[in-house]
Amino acid sequence: MTKIAFFPSMGCSGDMVLGALADLGAEQEMKEGIRTALGYEISFKDALRQGMHAKILESNVDEKCLPAKMLEMIRASADILEFDDHQIKFAWDTFETILEAEKSVHGFDDVHLHEIGNVDTIIDIVGATVGLGALGAFNSEVISGPVAVGTEPAPAAIQILKKRKFSFYERDIKHELCTPTGASIIVNIAQGVGRMPEMGAYKEGCGGGSSELPLPNVLRLRIL
Repeated sequence: MTKIAFFPSMGCSGDMVLGALADLGAEQEMKEGIRTALGYEISFKDALRQGMHAKILESNVDEKCLPAKMLEMIRASADILEFDDHQIKFAWDTFETILEAEKSVHGFDDVHLHEIGNVDTIIDIVGATVGLGALGAFNSEVISGPVAVGTEPAPAAIQILKKRKFSFYERDIKHELCTPTGASIIVNIAQGVGRMPEMGAYKEGCGGGSSELPLPNVLRLRIL
């Protein structure tokens, strides 16, 4: 069985996941899937993060919508792109995980529109579902290393990691590092935080974060 490993030593965000998947070869599938299902255009550029090559997601989408509308967008995307049962469950669970964490942090009747309410969150979820499917992740063993968070972590991200008993640690970097969307993607695709397999031959993709930081701001994703 194929093994896929996340190395979130500089945290994880939705755009970093998509960048890593693009770097592993799923770029065209994600671009076409998002265009077909959601009507938005995304692109990726090659960049360096402290000397390390990475793919960076580029999107001009800056729209808000209510959670109910976001659920409709996921359902419509699943129908249009003909997601299989594994993909449907992943997309749905990823959104629900973010929503429940936001509710827990901010109160059931006062859900602040942070991750929930941004259309780019749906782009990240649908793109990750397409990209992970293209790379065979739903039929693979997927593990993650401990997730790094910065000194200014998003409360909802911490809530997600704690609830799923995912190991995380703080880096002395004044930055969010791990977003709720990134945390939700990892906990819903990986079977857990585990010991990394012995390194034989592997293929690696790197997704870069939007900010330049003192260390290479990248998420590494390996197919073993």
